[in-house]
Amino acid sequence: MPDEPSKEPDPKRWRPFLRLGKYLSDDFLAEAERWQTLVSGYGISKVPTQPQTKDEWLAFFAHCHDGWKQAQKEIAAFLTSALSRLAKAQEFEKQQHRLKDRNGSKQARAQVKQISLEMSVARRMLDVILWTIFAADHSTLRRLIVNGGQHSLSQKNIEVAMAAADYFNENPQVMALSTDMLSLVHVGDLIVTDREKNITQFIELKAGDKNLEISAAAEFAVRSGCDLFESMATAEYDEHDRRHYERVKKQAKRNDTIISTIRNEGGTDPNTGATVIINSTPEPPQYWSDRITQCYEQLDAQKHWAIDVIDKCIYLGVYSDQRMAFVGFQMWMDREKCSSPIFNLTDSFFDLGVRPLGATLLPETLRLKVFRGDILVIMCLDIEKFIALGNRLQPESMRLATRAETAKMRVHRMGNLTMNGRYICTVLDGEVSFMGAGTRDRILFDQHSPAHLLKQRFAAGPMSRRINRENS
Repeated sequence: MPDEPSKEPDPKRWRPFLRLGKYLSDDFLAEAERWQTLVSGYGISKVPTQPQTKDEWLAFFAHCHDGWKQAQKEIAAFLTSALSRLAKAQEFEKQQHRLKDRNGSKQARAQVKQISLEMSVARRMLDVILWTIFAADHSTLRRLIVNGGQHSLSQKNIEVAMAAADYFNENPQVMALSTDMLSLVHVGDLIVTDREKNITQFIELKAGDKNLEISAAAEFAVRSGCDLFESMATAEYDEHDRRHYERVKKQAKRNDTIISTIRNEGGTDPNTGATVIINSTPEPPQYWSDRITQCYEQLDAQKHWAIDVIDKCIYLGVYSDQRMAFVGFQMWMDREKCSSPIFNLTDSFFDLGVRPLGATLLPETLRLKVFRGDILVIMCLDIEKFIALGNRLQPESMRLATRAETAKMRVHRMGNLTMNGRYICTVLDGEVSFMGAGTRDRILFDQHSPAHLLKQRFAAGPMSRRINRENS
């Protein structure tokens, strides 16, 4: 049976059922699988029992760091090579376009897409380290994403960052991570975490006397807020230096806001200007990852699918056959009269705000099979039943927002957690608050129990619920 249908159906309907691994070369798959093991399972494989003492924990962290450091080195080498290949492929594409060679242009575009896909997957593998460092805390991680932020991914920047990272990484308890190679971070050049001292720092790398001078002036101006210093420091700048100073100052302000918000567990969101409070959860999350594993364990040579329903609102299908997934899951949704969006677990490689596959609680063997495309994990959060769940837990606490309420909230860019074009809101103590798409991210890609998530939301104070609506 072919991997894809002979007559391509609506791509929007097919997208959740495509197998990422089948679009990657065997050589790249082998490399990527090794990286996934290094960033997620390596440390655990070296420590067979749960650490108990401080020394045992430090030994475990050192093993984890060994895997992370090796993965970063290999991904850095891959990205350096891939950037060179991408530049050549893009130039070849331009040549074919100038020659009006349709077949050549098609082949060139395919080559550019293939290299770009492999680079995206490699960087997403490295994101697993970031999610582990910050304990998969969405409120913190979302602060590191800046709308309009630009990555400076280049061979030169990788070389400079890796030289600095290697210096820090001589200490087994330290992990220095290059942010340019990550998918989502726009703060600093390195994230350096020290397990023994229990600190994490964002470090900017500077080069050149003039750049150092301008950067130091801008950063001091931001910290001090002294207008007199700024006017004196920039008095002799020419137009080029002044523009550079303003760029650096803007970046320094943004970084200072983000880092201050994280450290102080509250502040201002640099993307929206909204007030943010990062609250620690009163109790650990409850996950349903084991339900995916249980479905997977039902599969064999004769049985190619298994389904489950979590908290009466999440539909889960685990498949070893692509066509069965496409037909079976959609027929199931039709029977349930569910029109909510359908997701594939490997969508996490392209939605940078969700937990990466390598950071999930699934067994390593299953993670690798999902990545390779041998197993499909299909999920859907039924929004109507999710609202019904909330109202069972706390009567009359959840509803769809009115169209006027939805229109008013769109400025906050809360994502697409909607039904019939309307947001979901809670009404508690007479106060209305709104749920962003982050709620669905936690439920589907963290596998956080929706019932438990709602109980935590209902238990939070009214002001916390209102302020945190964008982070939900």
